[in-house]
Amino acid sequence: MGRSRPRTKQAEIVRRFAARLREVRRSRGMTQTELAERASMAASYVGRLEAGGAAPGIDLVDRLATALGTTVHDLLPLGPLPDPEAVLRDQALRLAEGLVRGADRETLLMLNPLLARLAESPVANR
Repeated sequence: MGRSRPRTKQAEIVRRFAARLREVRRSRGMTQTELAERASMAASYVGRLEAGGAAPGIDLVDRLATALGTTVHDLLPLGPLPDPEAVLRDQALRLAEGLVRGADRETLLMLNPLLARLAESPVANR
């Protein structure tokens, strides 16, 4: 039987890059497959990058940034990562504000009962 190699512990910047790549991809509404196609790479490699299991070269970081419509600098955070819950809260707020601002009557008639129901949930009342 073959021996498995011990998993290499990646540097903190790789873990930060992984989290930021996943966050930006999701905020763009893209799947890993879509990002992979736009960046001309394998979807399985995008998964490895987002899991922090691989450290990309600078040329690949540039291709990913271009595919995501952002900058290399944005994908390589130097400071501590933002709180994921705070990021999700800000994203939800921006999406909701944009939706309400541009909503027609029919959309508002669908949206208001949904929001009321969510507001009544036990999780929302914590």
